[in-house]
Amino acid sequence: MQIPSKTNWGAVFIALTAGILAAAHYGKAPSALPGIRAEIPLSLIVGGWIMSVFSATGSVLSVATGSLTDRIGGRRFCLLGLAALSIGALIGGVAGSGEWLLFSRFIEGLGFVSVAVSAPILIMRASTPANRQMALGFWTTYMPTGMALSILISPYLLSVFSWRTVWFGASALSLIWIVVILLTFDKDERVTTDKPEKPPAFWSNLGRSIKNPGAWILSMCFGCYTIQWISIMAWLPSFLVQERGIDLKTVGFLVAAIVAINIPGNLASSLLINRGMARSTTLLIAAIGMGVTVYMIFDQTLGDGWRFAACLGFSCFGGMLPGTVLSSVPVVAPSSSHIGTVNGMIIQGSHIGQMIGPPMIAAIVTATGNWGDARWLLIAASLGVASLSILFRRMEMKLS
Repeated sequence: MQIPSKTNWGAVFIALTAGILAAAHYGKAPSALPGIRAEIPLSLIVGGWIMSVFSATGSVLSVATGSLTDRIGGRRFCLLGLAALSIGALIGGVAGSGEWLLFSRFIEGLGFVSVAVSAPILIMRASTPANRQMALGFWTTYMPTGMALSILISPYLLSVFSWRTVWFGASALSLIWIVVILLTFDKDERVTTDKPEKPPAFWSNLGRSIKNPGAWILSMCFGCYTIQWISIMAWLPSFLVQERGIDLKTVGFLVAAIVAINIPGNLASSLLINRGMARSTTLLIAAIGMGVTVYMIFDQTLGDGWRFAACLGFSCFGGMLPGTVLSSVPVVAPSSSHIGTVNGMIIQGSHIGQMIGPPMIAAIVTATGNWGDARWLLIAASLGVASLSILFRRMEMKLS
């Protein structure tokens, strides 16, 4: 496609909203799970998979999904992703057993991954080179925005409507957004870059992308980040209830605030990069900030106010990492024909971190009986990001 003469910020917002809707599908299950289990007999194992099947799907299929996006086109794959979210939520809304509900979440997981790897391509199509970094910076807020909205809104919706009605509503919103995408974006065209290329065959695309060291570094950075962030988000409510005796409604507001403060971190990294800061430097700042604040979170000598402030700092510093990583995809991709595949590699790294982080924390706390010992795993992940940022700096210097 031709490079637009002016950034279409409305189209950027529409593509971003597709990601926010996908994240809301991801985040609607935890609050609804008690109501689901009251209506449908579910074992704890099946209940756990209903919440984590998104991560399992992303861990296995993100790279292949990204490569298919490069072949089929961002618009088509975003439409397919929204359709899968709508169909999955509809199946879940009428499900009468745990097996059908789990199947529906798998379909939604496919839709989530499809939107996550394709919507950034639509954002690139709508933005000029001068605005592309900022536009992609906005895109990096889709996950915390969708999750925060789910955490805040779901309890109120569920107090008025059944969980099935919430599922039907999510299905309808995704269906509506299919129409919005169709009306906003023309048929798929390639993003023009300084490295134009005919779309390669699937296996050629995949092979060239996975040989790219920059994509691996970014993927591992994202994995180290999600090990930390999702572990804190997953276990903080249990910690606050069990160790601090805080009621669930208050816990919901506290966790939503921590999730939401991730968004300024996303945008800060984009602003700093736009002003000339090296991406490797923003990665290092994120690593140091997360490492220091996670130590404070588990420091029992500090008061609860300081520890909550550390949670806010942890999420804000952490937001700089996805802000940097996701906006770096066009920089490290071998060509415009590989953007979806590289983005898929990064999303896959993210989901692997989400899968292994909470169980590892649980294993440590179970073995030692002390929440404070969990800090060492999270600090090790921060050190991993710091080390990877040094490797990325060498590559960044070659690319510049």
